[in-house]
Amino acid sequence: MKKILNISLLTLVALSALSLSSCKNEIDNIFDEDAVTRLDKAKAEYSDILTDKGGKWQLEYFANSNEQGYIYLMTFSKDGSVTISGNNKWINYIQSGSMNTPAYGSAVSMWEVIADNGPVLTFNTYNKYFHLFADPYDIPSVGGASSDDDINENGYGHEGDYEFDIMKYSGDTLYLTGKKYNLNMIMTRVASSVDDEIYMNEVVAMADSFFNSKVPHVYINLPNGVRWIVKNGATSILKMFREDADEISTAEEHNVIITHDGLSFMDPLTIDGYTIQNFIRQADGSLLCRDDMQTTMTADPLAIVFSNIDLMWRSPLSDVGGRYADLVAQITQELKAYNKSTLQYAQIEYDRDAKVYLFSFNIKKGSVKYNPTYYVTMTDVSDTHLKMNVAAEGDKMGQTYAEKCPSVRALVDALAAGTLDLSANSLLAPVNMTTAESGNHNNYIVWNLQ
Repeated sequence: MKKILNISLLTLVALSALSLSSCKNEIDNIFDEDAVTRLDKAKAEYSDILTDKGGKWQLEYFANSNEQGYIYLMTFSKDGSVTISGNNKWINYIQSGSMNTPAYGSAVSMWEVIADNGPVLTFNTYNKYFHLFADPYDIPSVGGASSDDDINENGYGHEGDYEFDIMKYSGDTLYLTGKKYNLNMIMTRVASSVDDEIYMNEVVAMADSFFNSKVPHVYINLPNGVRWIVKNGATSILKMFREDADEISTAEEHNVIITHDGLSFMDPLTIDGYTIQNFIRQADGSLLCRDDMQTTMTADPLAIVFSNIDLMWRSPLSDVGGRYADLVAQITQELKAYNKSTLQYAQIEYDRDAKVYLFSFNIKKGSVKYNPTYYVTMTDVSDTHLKMNVAAEGDKMGQTYAEKCPSVRALVDALAAGTLDLSANSLLAPVNMTTAESGNHNNYIVWNLQ
């Protein structure tokens, strides 16, 4: 049986009251020792838990309810020291004065389990990469008209905690509550062999794979078929509203934390009768709710994303296969023979005026660029299949290159010859898409969202 600890003086008082209506013989053994002795034992037991098996833990830390969460790795030692490692924009600000990107940092300080109406985990010497959230200093402004160098003169800082009531331990997980601001957090044991910097870099990479500002629509898909639109995912402050509701009057904002394996809301969230909080990344890049194992987070189907008239796709034509690769090689030879030019990339975008997609090539000769263009249509056949058709001969330059370098036009015709199967790096942030010939995936081209 897994050991579960949940000790506080208030709890002990409640148990004492319960003893009046319970079998006396079942309760007496709880009070064989006085409360101070029991609390001392709890402190020692939690200290042992924290340092056991190498003493390494992941903390899902929230400073306040209006800010994203941050992952920290903490390695507790029996000598009272703790190594705290993180990778976020505030660490970058400490190191360089910039918050444009996250940065890794690790520092050693002290820790202790003390007693105050129950066991409390305290980080009782200053750690510059962790206590920054508890400092009442003025913090740089983010967003709006202010720059990163502007200062918010509020004197409260992030209002984060550095002392935590230990609520319980179960299954290599510690459940904590911030002592001052009462936010719930969890610590999960991590293998002692984990390298802190590699692990934290993986967390940052995970965040990048979830939400991308270039992808126009992300959804929470509920088991009953209802979808909630999610915006601002890259900020980790999700703006959410039902797909069939008015955004302005119904949108809600909820802060989340990107973990090493997924995403979690700060608190359980109930929408349309479903309670969700923790999501785990799947192999296809989508997120699956761990609470009900049904709710997911995805973007639009791949065919809709690829044919979105607001998006532009580009391929350097270096990651190609089969017949398409052969045509690219022929294009290279034909361009060299024609005017000693080189192929840079192919591009697909939508022309709103002409109401047609433009399939163009970027060809360079010295400092001069040529863009032979062909007009195509795209039709969604299914969520992962689309059909491309050549709508016209192309612009004047396209017609010239179709004559002088026929493999340029031949590549467009090859893509339009049949149905294209779509696959992506992620169903949540499909910024890299592969179009492959249906029935023969050896013929493929990889496209990047611009």
